[in-house]
Amino acid sequence: MNSYERVMAAFSKEKSDHVPIYCGSVSSRVASQVMGRTMYVGGGIQQYRESLARFRGEEAHREFAEKSRQDAFDWNEAMDFDYVRPSYWRYRYKPTKMLDDVTFYYEREDGTHWIMKYFDEYELFACMEDSKKDVDDPDLLEEEVINTEQYNKRYVPDISMHSDYIDTMSYFNNRRATYTGGLALLIPNTREVWFEAVAARPDLVERYLEALTQRALMNIPLIASIGARIAYGGGDCAGNRGLFYSNEVFKKLMVPRLRRISDKCHEYGLYHVFGSDGYFWDVADDFYIHSGIDGHYEADCSCGMDIRSVRTKYPDITVIGGISAATLDSKSQDDVRTEVMEAVLAAKELNGAIVGCSNLVSPTTPIKNFMLMMELLHKYK
Repeated sequence: MNSYERVMAAFSKEKSDHVPIYCGSVSSRVASQVMGRTMYVGGGIQQYRESLARFRGEEAHREFAEKSRQDAFDWNEAMDFDYVRPSYWRYRYKPTKMLDDVTFYYEREDGTHWIMKYFDEYELFACMEDSKKDVDDPDLLEEEVINTEQYNKRYVPDISMHSDYIDTMSYFNNRRATYTGGLALLIPNTREVWFEAVAARPDLVERYLEALTQRALMNIPLIASIGARIAYGGGDCAGNRGLFYSNEVFKKLMVPRLRRISDKCHEYGLYHVFGSDGYFWDVADDFYIHSGIDGHYEADCSCGMDIRSVRTKYPDITVIGGISAATLDSKSQDDVRTEVMEAVLAAKELNGAIVGCSNLVSPTTPIKNFMLMMELLHKYK
């Protein structure tokens, strides 16, 4: 079997010659240590690099994009992952000016501005100042909801949305598996006003989610037309103790819409994968059965969503994860060994799993822990 076939077997719950492996994401620092050269992968550091490249001009930006593309491929090839991450974080805004070597100033057409700063220790690119006042009244979200609804009226899915998928499958001659997106469904989790709206203006939250659902439904035929089989959606909605909002909100507002997306995916031969880490046991039946999803990405064992538990109780769900980034970052090598072996053995016994670090391998992760994980994955898969 090749890598593509192994990953497809994980989704069809069939046994394969070995457990398919992957890595959800990796910091530039860790990848660079492993590869012995500077790697253009990672999170905030890639956003910083892209801002710097955009500031320097079109040729610099073209070089950034090409190096990022090639390094993503080189990383997957060197680690021999079956399930490939096709690209890493990007930042689409061009700075107006640089305030210093790590700080950029950006302007909007309305005259407002924001400032981003890069922190190398943690490879973070963070907003330090924004002159545009964020909405703090749930009632004022209506304009944003209307804009989202109006956007759908002129929205036409474009194949360029899936260029990473097409490029990756071509590069690996369809012998490794990857995924594409376009099925996002989430209550925005970075702005408190949306959580206030869940209680104060549930009608606006429902309209917003419906607009996202309609867009996902429009995207599905195009996703299928490019030959993809795995489509990602969802969005972070849980922490270590449970959902960011009530279980009732998830059941009433999210689950029926996820079901419609899942049903449409199945009509077109697609697997629908929901992406979020966090604890889901309080809503597990709704999440894993009633929503109709086929897979859970970023299933984090440190939150109790381990392969054995999920696959035993929900045999129709493909689990993608099994190894915690927190374990790699801060636990002993014995802890790493235990967690990796538990994940691999559960996947071997129960099938239906793609094993690897469920989230970002952080820049503070000891290289010996990462290398131990890789050694064990390849030895016992």
